[in-house]
Amino acid sequence: MSEIKTTIKQDLSDEEVSDKREQQLATDLQLISLLRENPDILNRHPELISVLEVTHESGGAVSLIERQVNVLRQQSQNQESRLRELMDVARDNERLSRTCHRLAVDLLATHDVDDVISIVLDTFKTELSADFAVVKLFSDDAELIERSTGLFVDVNSEELNAFKTMLQHKNTVCGKSTSEQKDYLFDDKAEKVKSVAIIPLVAGANLGLIGLGADNAQRFKSNMGTDFLSQVGELISASLAGHLQSHAEI
Repeated sequence: MSEIKTTIKQDLSDEEVSDKREQQLATDLQLISLLRENPDILNRHPELISVLEVTHESGGAVSLIERQVNVLRQQSQNQESRLRELMDVARDNERLSRTCHRLAVDLLATHDVDDVISIVLDTFKTELSADFAVVKLFSDDAELIERSTGLFVDVNSEELNAFKTMLQHKNTVCGKSTSEQKDYLFDDKAEKVKSVAIIPLVAGANLGLIGLGADNAQRFKSNMGTDFLSQVGELISASLAGHLQSHAEI
């Protein structure tokens, strides 16, 4: 009886193995048929190459393995490229941080508005590669405006309407500007300016504007982050506010 049971179990086991083999064969035939009908499947879905397994027999080259190697090599190159981009961003951020720190220290040592303007213009031209840099400070003092040779401008000038929204929202803007804005900021050099950054100077009240221009259309782009320029604007505004207050008291 035990021999019969053993034989029955063995027969069932053999049948199970046979069923599995038949199922596997049917699956393989279906896959083979699909691959033949879609010979470009790996071109359309290259991600499959990295998960396929093919035994590399000695002798002739196996094209699929070569393709896998190429895909992995491309993935590695993409990762290296991304790493280099991140390192470049980190270096730029470090450089901007040093620039901001140095500017803050220099501004603390200034004695008057002229000192502030001199440091600001030098910083933007040397550190930010601005081909053109200008500062416009608002005032209602006609005598000061006449004496300042372009630094102080009439706060009630209609030309400032071109900057109304920017000043209301205290927004630093990068990229293209209107012709009115460029003409006002850069005067006879406006035609040479291809890209612009405009920084509002605000410390309690609207103090003025900083205009940065470049003859390269890609230097100041609309998708540039403006956080750094805004922070610099705040530093300069705070320094100017103190000196302007002292000047008014005198």
